[in-house]
Amino acid sequence: MAEAIPHIVWMADSSGAGDYLNSRALELTGLTPEDLIGSGWLHAVHPADRELAESQWAAAVASGQPYLAEYRVQDRNGRYRRMQARALTIRAATGQVIRWIGTWTDVENDRLVGDQSEISRRHASEALALVDAFEASAPLAFGFIDTEFRLVRFNDTLARLNGLTSERDLGRTVADAIPELWPVFEPHYRTVIENGDEVNVVHSIRHDADGGETVWFTTYFPVRVEGELAGIGVIGVDITQTKQSERFRSVVLDTMAEGLYALDASGRITFLNGSAARILGWTEDELRGQLAHQTFHHQHGDGTPYPQEDCSLLTVRTEGRVARSADDSFTHKNGKIIPVAYSASPLRNESGDVDGVVVVFRDTTAETADRVRAQRELNSLSWLGRIRDALDEDRMVLYSQPIIPLTGGPPSEELLLRLVTPFGKVVQPGSFLPIAERYGLVADIDQWVITKAIERAATGRRVEANISAWTIANTDLLPLIERVIRETGADPSLLVFELTETAFMQDLGAGRTFAHGLHELGCGLALDDFGTGYASFTYLKTLPFSYLKIDIEFVRDLANSAANRHVVDAIVSLAKGFGQQTIAEGVEDQDTLDILKEHGVDYAQGFHLGAPAPMS
Repeated sequence: MAEAIPHIVWMADSSGAGDYLNSRALELTGLTPEDLIGSGWLHAVHPADRELAESQWAAAVASGQPYLAEYRVQDRNGRYRRMQARALTIRAATGQVIRWIGTWTDVENDRLVGDQSEISRRHASEALALVDAFEASAPLAFGFIDTEFRLVRFNDTLARLNGLTSERDLGRTVADAIPELWPVFEPHYRTVIENGDEVNVVHSIRHDADGGETVWFTTYFPVRVEGELAGIGVIGVDITQTKQSERFRSVVLDTMAEGLYALDASGRITFLNGSAARILGWTEDELRGQLAHQTFHHQHGDGTPYPQEDCSLLTVRTEGRVARSADDSFTHKNGKIIPVAYSASPLRNESGDVDGVVVVFRDTTAETADRVRAQRELNSLSWLGRIRDALDEDRMVLYSQPIIPLTGGPPSEELLLRLVTPFGKVVQPGSFLPIAERYGLVADIDQWVITKAIERAATGRRVEANISAWTIANTDLLPLIERVIRETGADPSLLVFELTETAFMQDLGAGRTFAHGLHELGCGLALDDFGTGYASFTYLKTLPFSYLKIDIEFVRDLANSAANRHVVDAIVSLAKGFGQQTIAEGVEDQDTLDILKEHGVDYAQGFHLGAPAPMS
């Protein structure tokens, strides 16, 4: 059994030392039985998970209780996949543990498997409920066949339809029980088993007793238990009469959570279930007879159209092949594009010709959003390693941008952070600083920048450097500044530290302590991006700011915007009233520079005056 099932199976002695591993382990992970001896299996576990995995296993062995854990295991391609480990004890008659037997199950795609499993369970549940609800003479046939194509269960309708009896045929293969129909059923069974697809087909069944013939719409679907394929469910309905077809539709198809629609051989809609109508926004009456491609399946997710000859559903109709897509788009009645996943199967008549297509689909809006979030998180985690490597390998660099006096006073420069990749590409801080702040790595960056800025000031230059609110709130930064000033002999009056207005508001208490501490050391403090937040006049008056930096939004288009000129006037007047100076950022042309001078701005910086360049 251990060699036959699709899981990794392992065994250990009473002390927990491994001594058996099935061949599935070699296929998935490259592990051999020799690797399992003792605790050798741990080398395949992700380094970050090893200590926890080992301690959980040791606790289970010590207590003799069932073992359940999840950790990442390296597959034979070098990728780590999340595995669920389970183990139970084998005990002697005395109750003493004599062996452990356990499994590793790949749960990397557990969510998808879980969704599919739930859908399959619901199919099976609905089918069983219908069996109980209908009398033996009802026109609904139900059966369950295991993965070896043995008959496990069937109701009286299916038995009568195929000439089966419970006493003779339960447990037999379909090929043995009804050999004349096996060639008809076999390809559909194998499609379900091999591809996990639901198959919809129309069968004509001839009854020798009366010479009559009935037409049945049959659905073959995978049935899973705990995510593992257990067999094939069969639901068939007599659609010889329209009334019976309507009963099937209302009882089965309209209870599906997935949308389902059917097309005829020309691609026109012949049927739409309730879920499809809800997802697409149309009623069945509105869509019946319409071409699906022209109505709701004619454009990509970005809104660009594509011709019908490029539509995958055309292949189903013309070539009779199943089509599946995990990333397609339908268009709602209101014009909104809906991301969908679907499977489309050809609907064949008795002669084997394709009469139409059945499409089962689901709205994947939530799944797409989850994927985007997961990718964003993955990118963030990737950046963490790059930031740490850049710090360790001295690949953080500072650029310098000049700050030019307009009303007299000494020139200065702002130090701007950059990251250099191992291949020499210079990365702007917007790509990595937000991630560093989110995960607490920004403190290391800020301390590096502060040290470099003070060393720069020690050469006699006036410098400004940016500090994040996270660092001020979560680290004791003032002693570092004081120590480096002392060690380098820098004049603290040459140092100005910048904080954004919004950052100050995040932790006003920490900001106050830091501002007053800098003032006592003799350093300056600039309030960056002023005008974009909700600055309180109270703290502008009580905190020792030296400069207000006018945000670029009010400097841009200054020559053409009277409103921006009024804002600049107001900020200059406010700063003078509090004994502060102003710095305008983002000066791109001479006209803007002239206006700033007219309005009494003290300093300016921007590409017109000098672009950021590597610090010389």
